[in-house]
Amino acid sequence: MDKIDDLSKIEEIYYKPNYTMLLNRIQRIKDVRKNRLIEIMLDGNWHSENELVRFAKRFGYIGVVTLSTMMTSLKKKIDSNFLIRKSKNNINYYKISDNYVGLARAAFTDYKSL
Repeated sequence: MDKIDDLSKIEEIYYKPNYTMLLNRIQRIKDVRKNRLIEIMLDGNWHSENELVRFAKRFGYIGVVTLSTMMTSLKKKIDSNFLIRKSKNNINYYKISDNYVGLARAAFTDYKSL
């Protein structure tokens, strides 16, 4: 049996989340700020905490602590692997995991049409 060294190949072969369940979880989010945060991250790129706070302030008061709490809440509601966080120079960066970007886009396309 061949050894698979590439992590992306391993995920491609073995990682099969329950898409319907995850799609429903994403669509059930009713908080406008959380929906807008997911929308801005649908591009699949890294977004700094400051950028997300500035964007979310358009829809109500939000600070860094509230943002962090919202991101944790999203991870718990949808899936623990849905959001990825990294820290660089004491600034947190967030993005939707590559495995979920397409699913999130599909959820928001359907969500907008309802």
